Order: sequence, then structure tokens, then C-alpha cells
Amino acid sequence: MLRLLIVDDEPDIADGLYTLLQERFPIEFELYKAYSGKSALEWLRRGRFDIVMTDIRMPVLSGLELHKHIRRLWPRCKVVFLTGHSEFDYVYEAIHYDNTSYLLKTEGHEKILDTIGKLAENIAGEQQIEGLMGKAMQQMEQTLPLLQNELLSELLYDESFDRRSRCNQFEELGIPLDPKRPVLLMMAKLIGLDSGSRQAGKAQLHAGMKVIEEQYGYSHLYMKYIFVDKETMAWFIQPASSHLSEPIEQSALWSDTRLAVREYAENAEAAFQQSFHISLFFLLDRSPCEWDDIADRWAMLEHEYHRQSGDRNGVVQVEFGETELYLAKMLRKTDLFGEYLANGQAEAFDSAWDRFKAEPMRMESVYSALSLVFLRHIHRFNLQERLSVRIDLSVLMQPAADQVNLSSYMDYYYRLAMTIFEMQQQDQAERRDRTIDLVKSYIHDHLGEDLSLVRLSEIVQWNPSYLSRAFKKVTGTNVLTYIHEAKLKEAMRMLLQPDLKIHEISAALGFISPPHFTRFFKKASGYTPQDYRSLEER
Repeated sequence: MLRLLIVDDEPDIADGLYTLLQERFPIEFELYKAYSGKSALEWLRRGRFDIVMTDIRMPVLSGLELHKHIRRLWPRCKVVFLTGHSEFDYVYEAIHYDNTSYLLKTEGHEKILDTIGKLAENIAGEQQIEGLMGKAMQQMEQTLPLLQNELLSELLYDESFDRRSRCNQFEELGIPLDPKRPVLLMMAKLIGLDSGSRQAGKAQLHAGMKVIEEQYGYSHLYMKYIFVDKETMAWFIQPASSHLSEPIEQSALWSDTRLAVREYAENAEAAFQQSFHISLFFLLDRSPCEWDDIADRWAMLEHEYHRQSGDRNGVVQVEFGETELYLAKMLRKTDLFGEYLANGQAEAFDSAWDRFKAEPMRMESVYSALSLVFLRHIHRFNLQERLSVRIDLSVLMQPAADQVNLSSYMDYYYRLAMTIFEMQQQDQAERRDRTIDLVKSYIHDHLGEDLSLVRLSEIVQWNPSYLSRAFKKVTGTNVLTYIHEAKLKEAMRMLLQPDLKIHEISAALGFISPPHFTRFFKKASGYTPQDYRSLEER
């Protein structure tokens, strides 16, 4: 449903347009009205509008002045200037804006309705995903470096990309690395980044690194660097494809690669020190790894950096043992499970769990790591009492040596996780239902007041669009229909009281005029209010 705001300092005109559009577009629009530019601006500051139909000449804040605020707050909003003035300067100033139309009040209702209908169609077309994707593809070339950086950063901390997906994304983003071949990792920490002597910004650091690549890079290497955060850089390194055709053993090939990378790193360290007064401390993995293992290797490089405390510079080559790599992988994976539990990401947990179970495991490490994750989560969210009636939590606190059946305990951890997710979904549904009940109660208690989606969303502090979807899901009907049904039911009840006049009922239920109430009642019930009252009195 689109949101449309009518603005005119003459209430009769604003009310008439409101009634006209409500009768012609009962489903397409959520309508609002304001009797001044200032009141309209208050509405615009409370939420997004798709169309604003406004008079031009208004005291205090004119339509043209309001237009400037609309362009600042909601640039995509369509504006229709509706005025009885036809002076050229007004016409010219109005129509030369994008997303802006101009209508004379003398052009009649059908012209107004036709204009609003076409604007609604245009908005629907703009919202089509195909159009958005087309614009995104046009801009992709400008954002390629950012997208490349984002993808490679994700690989450092996650392994959810399968080989086929990696190949497709590398090709799409033009990353000059082969996702089917091993890769060598190198980390650099920028030391002295926050010192008073540092004058370079991030853009200068990028430019400096480009110069270093051009001056000290090697044609027989593919090297792609990214900034992981403000003080950390990462390099992904491979021998160039052309170099692979030469008759050389793999061990010798990677030995030559490491030698070249060390020289490159030493030159980069010297250049950064001289140009930016920043020291670089490099950690170079001693051996290449498969792309699926990158996150584990990167975690080990980070661990090694923290182990080697103190200000350092130069290049250190690091070699990890099998046990170290296994422990790093275990801690990283189980920490990820903790994040999925905390964020309610059941599907992500499920997918990661299947991959986790398929790998070789060491019972003691698995039990200790997973038990710690679940105990942290239970303590953080105070779940012990609620969980203990559904599943035995004592298993988490037994000594690791007592765990002999890995398969049964993996099943236990999974059941515990699914129980937690189920409780989260129940809690979320209960909170949603309570909120919708609050909205319904507010509607019934304030039938004669502002019951716009904006107002209702402010009452419960929800996003208007989310409230609309949640209300429909819980009640089976949309908010506007529910309000109309509530007003109809209350109108029927009030009409049974002979001492209440029609205009009093109309005002009590928030209708802009008795004729408007009469049209609403007849459309909804098939009777005019007076006919319904007479029928019930028989």
C-alpha cells in the first residue's frame, strides 16, 4: 500500500480530495491530510511518503518551500502541485523538478484521479527488482574494489562458499586469483597508526600500496591485498598461471614465491616508514592452503600476532602444526555456533552443523568447545530454568573424560540447539501477538482519533511496514480493513441509540463529515445510517 499526503490550507478542498481518493483508491493508498505546510512537514518527519499532493500558495510554509523539505527527506517521493494559480513563474518553478507534476484545480476530478493513478503505476514499476538490478549492474564497475574487498574479507572469517560459488563470484567480480588452486596468506599490522606523526588517511594508504605494487610487484605472482580493518591488511598470493607451465616442482615453486613475497614485504615496510611514518609488521604463512581452510589459517595468523606482543616490524614467517590448526578450527567453528544461537539463525546453524559433523573430530576438544558455547549462551540469556524442564543440562558439566560416544553427544548438542531455537520462535511469536493485541485494543479505544499506520507504529515502536505485515499475518486482514470493520460495528451499535444524532456518530468515529460517514456506511452495510436505524427500530 502506498502512502499519499494531501496538503491544502483550505480544509474543504483537502477534505474533498481525501474523500475522492478514498472512494476511488480504497486499497491502493493509505491517505493522510494536512491543512498547512507546517503540519505536512510534521507528517513527513514521521515517516516515508510515496506521493504528496500539495497546494502551492500557503501561508508560513508554501508548497514550493515544502517541496524542498520533501526532496531532502524523501528524494524519491512524487510531488503533485495542485493550485488555482496559473502564473508562469509558479508553473515554471514547479514543473522543472524531477518526480514533480503540476495540475490546476479547475482541471476536474478525473484529471486528478488519472494523474494519481499513473503515479502509482510508475512507483510500482520503479519497485520492480528487474529495474533495480539493472541500475545496480550499471554501477557495479564503480563499486568493484569494494565488492572484491567484501568477498575476500568474508572468506577470512567464514567458509560457507563452496568451490562452485567461489569460482562464479571471482569471475563476476574480476578477482585475479584462481579459487581452485592453493593460496598463500600474509597479514600486515600497521604499527603507530594513531600516533601524532601519522598524517596519511586511508585513501593515501591505498594509493601508496598501489605504487608499491607497481614498483616492487612481480609479474609471475598474483597478489591481491585488502584492508580488513583500519590497522590490518591481508594478502592473497598465488603464482601466475603462465608461471605454472614452467617445469618446476611445487615445493620449489612455493619456495620461490615466499622468497619474492618476503622481498616485496620488506620493500613495502621501508616505503611506508619513510612516506607515512608507519611501521608494518608482516606475518607470512609458511605454506599455501586450500580456500576452504583460509579462515582457519587466518585465525592462526591473528593468534600468532597477539602471541608476539610488543611493537614489531619486518617480516616473520609462521608455520603451524597440525594440532594448532585443529584447535584453531574448533574454536572458530564453535564460536560461530554461539553467534547463530544468539541471533536466532536456525538455518545457518543447521547448515554449519552438517559441515561440522562431516569432518574428523577429536572427542575431548569437541566436547569442551561445544559445552562452553552452550553454557555461555544459557548463562547470557538466563535460560537454565526454562531449558532444564525440557532437556538434561547436566551433560554439559560432566568431565570430558566421561564422554565416550561422540555420535550420541553430537545428537545431544543438536537437540539442545533446536530446543533453544524453538523457544526463541515461541518468544518472538508471543511478543508479536501481544503487540498486535495492543494495536487492536488501541484501535477500538480511539476510533475517532488518528489511526494511521504511522500513528499505530509510533504507539508500539515498530516500523510501519513491519507492523502492516505482522498485523496481516496474525489477524488475516490488513490494518485499514480492520479499522473499517471496527468503525462499522461501533456505528451499528451507536445507531441503535435513538438519542444520538447521525452527525454526532460521524464525529465520534472520526469521519471528516456526515456525508462521508453516510457513504462509508452504505458501502459497507448496504444501508444508509438512517435506513439501518429505521430497520432496527421495527
